Amino acid sequence: MIIQAELKCKQTGCEADPCAVDKVIELPSQRFQQFSRALLADYDFIAENKNAIRRDGDTRHCLLILDADGTDGFLADPQGYNYARYSAFVPNARSLLTPDMGIDRSYLSPAEPWRNENRDEMLRMTLRVNGKPDYTLVLPADEEYLDAVKNYLDIDVFANAMLCDIRFKVPYIGELIRDTDCPAVEDYNDFAESLEDIWQQDGMLLTYAAVLEAEKPETLHRACELLRNLDNYQRITEGAYGYGQQRLQETLGLDDEAIYELDGYMDFEKYGQDCMENDCVAKTEFGLLRRLEPPFPEQTQGQQMFR
Repeated sequence: MIIQAELKCKQTGCEADPCAVDKVIELPSQRFQQFSRALLADYDFIAENKNAIRRDGDTRHCLLILDADGTDGFLADPQGYNYARYSAFVPNARSLLTPDMGIDRSYLSPAEPWRNENRDEMLRMTLRVNGKPDYTLVLPADEEYLDAVKNYLDIDVFANAMLCDIRFKVPYIGELIRDTDCPAVEDYNDFAESLEDIWQQDGMLLTYAAVLEAEKPETLHRACELLRNLDNYQRITEGAYGYGQQRLQETLGLDDEAIYELDGYMDFEKYGQDCMENDCVAKTEFGLLRRLEPPFPEQTQGQQMFR
C-alpha cells in the first residue's frame, strides 16, 4: 500500500488545529500539481473564494483543494490573501467528504473563449493539446482573446500546442504562402492583421498575390513584410496602351487633358511596351507587376519578364 504523506524528522508531537471546510474546490490534475509545487503563488481559485471562508475563535476555516483525477487534497487558509498563507496536505482527502458537501467544479473546464465577431476572419487553424479537445483559433485576434485561448487550453505559451489544418480565407493567397520557418501563432496573427488592412481595398489582394508569385518569399515573416510594403508594387491592368499613357504622365508631369490631346499623334501602345521592358515588368498569373524600387532584375530564375 502506498500513502502520500509529509514526514518530519524527529517530530516530538503533533498539535493539530481543528479545521472546518467551508468550500471544496476541484482542480484539473495538472493545475493541482502546479499548485502543490508553488503554494505561495497567487491563484484565481483562492482569490475568488477567500471571502467564502468564515471566521470564529475556536476553529480554523479553510478551503479544501482537490485533485480531480486523484484522492489527495490541500487545506488552505488564505487569511484574506490570494495564496495559501496556511496550508496542510491531506492524503486521501476525498474519502473524508460527506454526502452533503458540494464540490465547485467550475475550474475544471474554462468557458470557451469568445472572439470579437466584428473582425473579418483572415485565417483559421486548429490547436491541438494533449488531453484537451481540439480548438479552432480564428485570426486576427486581440491579446485578450489569445490569453483566453491559452487559459482554455491550460498552456502558458502557444508553442505548447500543435498547429494543424491552417486555412486562409483567400485560398490562392494561402497556396502562395510558404512556412519554412515554422511560424508561431503570433506570427500568423501579425500576418492576419496586415491582411485585414487591405481586405476592403479594391484590387489589393490580387496585387499581393502577384507580389507573392514574383518575389517567392521563403518565410511567413518575409511574406508579411511584402504585404506591408505593397505601395512599392504596381499591378498593371490596362495593358501596354494604358501603361504607356501612365508612364508618359509620370515622366513629363502631364495631366489627363494633355494625354487626351496627344492621342492620335503618339503610339502609346509601342511606348508602353518599351517602358515595360525598361521597367523590368514581371508576368504573373495575376497580371503584370512592376516593382518601383528597386526594379525587378532583368533576368530572374523562374520568373518571366515582359517582352
